[in-house]
Amino acid sequence: MNYTHTANLESPSGFITKITDSNGVSLETPSELNNTGIEVDETWSEKKALKAYHEMIGSVNSQIERVQTIDTSQVMDTTYMGGSSARVDYAVGTTQGQAIVAKLEATWPDEVASYSNNNQNLVAEYTAARPPYDSNPCISFYNFDEPTDTIKTTFNATYEEYQSWYGLKFDKVTETVLAKFVISDEEMKNADIQSWQEIHDLLPACSYTFFARIHDKDENIDENVDVYFQADASVVQEWCTENSYTFPYDTDDDTIEPMLFIWGCVYNTTSKEITHVKAYTRTTV
Repeated sequence: MNYTHTANLESPSGFITKITDSNGVSLETPSELNNTGIEVDETWSEKKALKAYHEMIGSVNSQIERVQTIDTSQVMDTTYMGGSSARVDYAVGTTQGQAIVAKLEATWPDEVASYSNNNQNLVAEYTAARPPYDSNPCISFYNFDEPTDTIKTTFNATYEEYQSWYGLKFDKVTETVLAKFVISDEEMKNADIQSWQEIHDLLPACSYTFFARIHDKDENIDENVDVYFQADASVVQEWCTENSYTFPYDTDDDTIEPMLFIWGCVYNTTSKEITHVKAYTRTTV
């Protein structure tokens, strides 16, 4: 990519940043200024231009289209972390999904009114490989409806705005349950502006960020926060290399990138660092 920064009286900042790819395709965005208020912050302006490029021209469009066009009742999502597949989620109506739902109904029959109330709901059975989940066999359940008042009360969630899905994590050894509440970028800013700013300062050029916070039934919110975003794979790979993060999947496997639909990171609010980077692919069974 090539970047130029030029004066432009019609821009709010008085400057525009132009990004041009190897095919000569270009896009312009208003530049951001540094602390002086009169000079272009080239790093931030180029990150902003790269984000806009991938939203309008690059791979972010393809990632969004995967969610919009695929048959959600037959979804199979694979989570990659640490260089390999870490989990596979299945829609509850699939054969694989129904087998996992049966286990939830046997051990946790009253945790929710129904595990199969929405054919977009997802379940997975796997061994946890990141905090705060113990390294025990567990089941994850994602309900693609806004959390009920009962769920909010049980896990002491008091956000003003919720996304229209949430997760429950079931430990098969201890039988404890954690809830993951999915919230917008703005809601995260309202809930914890310091962590929100710290996370955004660390992220690559990315789009459409949102967050998830993990609650237990004892009114605790875990220090590990999930942030999700869309971004070009080459941007994330370069960012991982620069920051010594483990890229989530084997880049020699060329079947993964065309199926990508979102990325994720785990940020620890105590150590102030990103501990895990995740990639998610979506296909059907």
